[in-house]
Amino acid sequence: MRRHRSTARTKQGSIAAALGWLLIAALAGTCAGAEASFLDIGEQQDVVASDREPWTIQADTLSYDAKAKAYLAEGNVFISSGDRSIKADWARLDSVEQRAELAGNVTLRFGRDWLQGEHVIWNLDTETGWVDGGTVYFSESGFYVRGKNITKTGPSQYELQEGIITSCNPDDPDWTIRTRDLRVKVGGRGVAKHSSFWAGPIPLFYTPFAVFPVNRERQSGFLFPTLGSSSLNGFGVEVPYYWAIRQDMDATFTAHYMEERGIMAGMEYRIRHPKWGQGIWMVHYLDDQADKSHLRDEGYPFEQSDRYWVRGSHTFALPHEIEGFLSLDVVSDRNFLKEFERGSVGFDETNDVLRRFSGREILNDKSVLSRESSLYLVRRNDNQLMSFDTRYWDNLDRSKDERTLQQLPRIAYDITPTHPMLSPFYYSLESAGVHYWRPEGDKGTRFDMLPRIYYPVHLWPYLVLEPSMGIRTTLYSVDWDDSDHSPTKARVLPDVVLELSSRMERVYAFNRWNITAVQHVVRPEFQYEWIPDEDQDDLPEFDRIDRIGNRHALRYGFSTFLISKRMIRDANNEPAAHYLELGRLRVTQAFKLDRSSDDDLLQTEAGKRFSNVDFELDLTPGSWLNLSYDVSVSPYDYSTTRHDLALGLRDSRNNALNLSYRYREDMDLDEIISGVHLAIRPNLFIYTYHDYSFDQKEMFEESYGVYYQHGCWGIRMGYKEEDEDREFMLAFTLLGLGQVGTGYVSGFGFSPAGNP
Repeated sequence: MRRHRSTARTKQGSIAAALGWLLIAALAGTCAGAEASFLDIGEQQDVVASDREPWTIQADTLSYDAKAKAYLAEGNVFISSGDRSIKADWARLDSVEQRAELAGNVTLRFGRDWLQGEHVIWNLDTETGWVDGGTVYFSESGFYVRGKNITKTGPSQYELQEGIITSCNPDDPDWTIRTRDLRVKVGGRGVAKHSSFWAGPIPLFYTPFAVFPVNRERQSGFLFPTLGSSSLNGFGVEVPYYWAIRQDMDATFTAHYMEERGIMAGMEYRIRHPKWGQGIWMVHYLDDQADKSHLRDEGYPFEQSDRYWVRGSHTFALPHEIEGFLSLDVVSDRNFLKEFERGSVGFDETNDVLRRFSGREILNDKSVLSRESSLYLVRRNDNQLMSFDTRYWDNLDRSKDERTLQQLPRIAYDITPTHPMLSPFYYSLESAGVHYWRPEGDKGTRFDMLPRIYYPVHLWPYLVLEPSMGIRTTLYSVDWDDSDHSPTKARVLPDVVLELSSRMERVYAFNRWNITAVQHVVRPEFQYEWIPDEDQDDLPEFDRIDRIGNRHALRYGFSTFLISKRMIRDANNEPAAHYLELGRLRVTQAFKLDRSSDDDLLQTEAGKRFSNVDFELDLTPGSWLNLSYDVSVSPYDYSTTRHDLALGLRDSRNNALNLSYRYREDMDLDEIISGVHLAIRPNLFIYTYHDYSFDQKEMFEESYGVYYQHGCWGIRMGYKEEDEDREFMLAFTLLGLGQVGTGYVSGFGFSPAGNP
């Protein structure tokens, strides 16, 4: 065997490769710290795909056997091609067969995945081979697979005999799946035969067949079931199946068995398509087998056997820059949302899913019997908006359904304040045509138009006066429930508004907390409004626009806010100014110039001229604090008629406090809601939730829980009490596999494990 002290790096199939081969064959020598492009040496053929880089080799000692056409490398062997690399203590590389025999601390990397072993036989062309006593890591799922011997049968297929699967440290795993035979497809799933689940050294259960994901991306397959029990529905289990239809759409199917009710079928369909839009649709159906007397004893009289709930939210784009928003909410009967409150069919679970996917929720609360569905189309430009709005209310109180008014449809055209050329005036327009329909009762069409003209005047540098006048014209074509009225009606209603405002500001230098300056702004505001007293009793009453009360009043107040300036780095790493509103306070009040004014918007006490004083405070100095507080105070006895408080605190250790308080004097509403999340240790958390009514002296809901996370597994325990229900929950989380657990409710319904 000849040795040389040169380095060769050639391109496959080139004349330089052939010359390099002749040179190596002719010369002898020894190479220390050598490097070679070995796959390019030998017969002139395509041994590597054209879109992959050639393999190169480096080692402390590198020699070449010309007769066998093989390299022998020893010490710090490193073989690489693009994002593929091999490390070993010793290697023999057959340049004809593209076959490598590797020994000693062998590590093969393909992107972020890797394989380790002491003795490896590997084909560099097909990326297949055999590993004696090895470990494979799949980066997409975080799984480690270790076996007595591992065979890679294709670019993304592995077979393993007598091994383990875990997402923990494979040298000291907290949990493992031990299997006799395993087949894995990267980016797909693993199929294990004769498997057992172990918690540390303790076996917990055995299964002859198991499937698990080897990719965090979407994959079809069964998800973990949820279990529960209730006095209303009996023992229950819900089994979901996930279908990854394609990259832009998927679906989840559920079969929910309830001992007292039968099987409820469910489907949740999701789509994100550049042409068809983004939407989520859910449907549940049950052929109810409940005992009627049992339902009556539980407080839910039997209404029908066919029980269903269809709901959804979809956003899409149409030609000519038209945006579309579709919402659907159709329920079979008035008790459905009360009887089925847990699992994928639950109202709260539905709202959580809709909020995460589309940022929208069900239009009406679950206690509202009139369920609302809508289709809204809108086209916007700089100062104009055109919209088409259709709304349908399904009244679950069937005695009133025939008289429920439907908006089919509403077409609107609005112009924001616009300044025409060569004119000191501004103008705006609000206009809409609505068709109202119902089987019984007054119905018809209304066209309403409100043009407005503004004339802003700058009196001094800090004072702006803006008078405006509008004339509302309303036309009706009515199909009356009786024949005593004319089918056509009209109304003309002028209004005058006079606004006076100012803006005073000052900038202060500030060199703390990375803030360079703070701007303080004070904005006093004054407004005069007049609407005449117009008799409207002969008009139909479809909505609030049909009854506009007379108004002769003053509104006044001020707002003040602080804005901080910080210097940050933009996407190009250039210095840029960043502005943040730290806090805002707004104080307003109204005064009736005409005591007889019946405008409900002024919100004055009966026979009084002054309205309550409204205070609105918002503080957002950073991500750690969010405070909003609105309060309304009577100017006569200084009592408060309204409170709205929302407080959020959070730190970098994931400690959090959420507190809200609501009070309405006219609604007998006086309640406080609190939620606390505390990090006792970096991996141990506790949480609580309380909803208490001061007015009724009753705790509506309370829950407590603890969550422990240890590397690749976690455990969650919780307790929830709502009305007469008592719920206990225990769930385990295994990294890479998901969550499994059970819950028990003394009352009705059950909650999916992990949703305290």
